[in-house]
Amino acid sequence: MKRLIGFITILSLVGSFLGGCVSNKEKREFNKDDMIYFILTDRFNDGDLSNNYDVDKTNLKKRHGGDLRGIIEKLEYIKSLGSTAIWITPVMKNEKDGYHGYWIEDFYEIDPHLGTMDDMRELVEKSHEMDMKVILDFVVNHTGYNSPWLLDENYKDWFNENKSINNWSNQDEVENGWLAGLPDLNFSNEQVREFFIENALWWIKETGIDGMRLDTVKHVPRDFWSEFVQRINEEYPDFFFLGEVWSENVRYFKAYSETGITSMTNYPLYKGIITTFREYGNTNNLKTALRDEKNFLNPTMNGIFIDNHDNVRFPSIHRINSQEYHKQALTFVMSYPAIPVIYYGTEIGMEGHEDPDNRRDMEWDKVENNQILDYFKFLSNLRKDEVIKTGEFKILETDNFTLAYTIEDENNFMLYITNIFDRDTNITLELDKTDQDLENILGEGVHKISNGNLIIDLAPLDIRIFKGKK
Repeated sequence: MKRLIGFITILSLVGSFLGGCVSNKEKREFNKDDMIYFILTDRFNDGDLSNNYDVDKTNLKKRHGGDLRGIIEKLEYIKSLGSTAIWITPVMKNEKDGYHGYWIEDFYEIDPHLGTMDDMRELVEKSHEMDMKVILDFVVNHTGYNSPWLLDENYKDWFNENKSINNWSNQDEVENGWLAGLPDLNFSNEQVREFFIENALWWIKETGIDGMRLDTVKHVPRDFWSEFVQRINEEYPDFFFLGEVWSENVRYFKAYSETGITSMTNYPLYKGIITTFREYGNTNNLKTALRDEKNFLNPTMNGIFIDNHDNVRFPSIHRINSQEYHKQALTFVMSYPAIPVIYYGTEIGMEGHEDPDNRRDMEWDKVENNQILDYFKFLSNLRKDEVIKTGEFKILETDNFTLAYTIEDENNFMLYITNIFDRDTNITLELDKTDQDLENILGEGVHKISNGNLIIDLAPLDIRIFKGKK
């Protein structure tokens, strides 16, 4: 087996010379000012009709024809949203119905349904030309259901025993059980660990990507992730890792952030968002989640989101006022000091319930004259304000139905106020600011800080944004 690993490594090096290795030595570092646009490639845009075999657009569990060429065609649109990075689902060759990319059959080959290695390199190159980075989804926990390794005697020690995960509080089961019946890889086997580190280095070298989104992080031992990050950073310092730890437990979540993974999809904060901006919501849920942020090593580098391919799309959570709550949630995500991760279609208010309904085709016919999209672009542009880029975030004391916070630097501040209740209300905010007239970012009318207080009437489901002098 050591010979096999060595042979794979040699092939990787040969491929680099013969296949057009891409230099990734130019640093494209990530920070909290980034915004990631997340694309499920098969469902985004069909740019190459020639690879549309096995396509059945009537079935959400089948392939729909989206491909890398389709993303390349839409780079201008993605850039227009204010995106600084693109995260795409895995491009490795999947079995027949692996439209999403997570049922990998060959870890060293591009899925022909999505395009070619040249398409992948072109996507990275053109994104870089437009000052956008590219993040590739990377899977190490499991193979596809029908992996050829399962029938190969050489790989018999590469898999854990076929057992389901019954107790999600048992870490041994979480790491060694077969998630959704997918063949679980054995990371106590040094050959498995070495294979995936070499595989990751190969993809970086071949494509020039700037980061990896690490799938199912909590199902793989933490010591592997520490080794994985260290080994890749030895060759590619500051390479970006976005880890998926699907847990709202702050202590559990924190343990994985200590492995060296750059950024985590912030599920504890996500829970606070979806239980606040909704009918009968309570702002204390979000305030509690925000207090817990102090537990993380570098919370501003975490990914903040309101929906994704694993969770119900935000508008579909709501029975009423979905558009108003959508705007409120977007306002928070696009102003909080962290990295917004925007799932394709979130910017236009796409709906979708549980998987696979939340993976519908991108609704391009809804892009024109779309109020949510216009508001999203406004928020994206506002993120460029120097106060938001450099200022300090501070929650203000309010009741359970209003959320107020400031972002302030040495000279100026932004004030955000949201009424999550469907009725008029009046609040008084105590502000440690000089008496002054505030600039009303979203509308007209004069609002004054007087004797250090701001008294303001809020309409049902209101959003207010002000700018003032510190």
